Amino acid sequence: MLTTLAVLVVTLSPILAVVALLEVATWRDRRRRAAIARQITLTDAIAGELGAVVAPVVTKPLWGPWQIRIAVPFTRPATVGSIIAIAHRVLAFAERMSPGDYHIVLTPQEEPARGPRSTVVSRACAEAA
Repeated sequence: MLTTLAVLVVTLSPILAVVALLEVATWRDRRRRAAIARQITLTDAIAGELGAVVAPVVTKPLWGPWQIRIAVPFTRPATVGSIIAIAHRVLAFAERMSPGDYHIVLTPQEEPARGPRSTVVSRACAEAA
């Protein structure tokens, strides 16, 4: 009887391992799709009201609440306030999340480098002149 049980366990263990790995992969894909869906919802809502000023990144750690990272222009406080208000509104109503279910992390947005403007003239135009 014990030998039969041992043979059965040894025979089924590869199948059980594959099934377990497939379940883990499915779980990971569901988490990734949920993060992408929330990120798209937030980006669309912010872009719909303010234009393309920021691009939030949504992640879900294994333990803890959702994290929404947004690089914001701290030099424009009114815009930052609007972005936060939109994010809270979208997460509360569209995603049905309470404030304890997510953390919004603001990071400074890099300003574009502004140097002297130069005009690029093609060789054909320069020779024609």
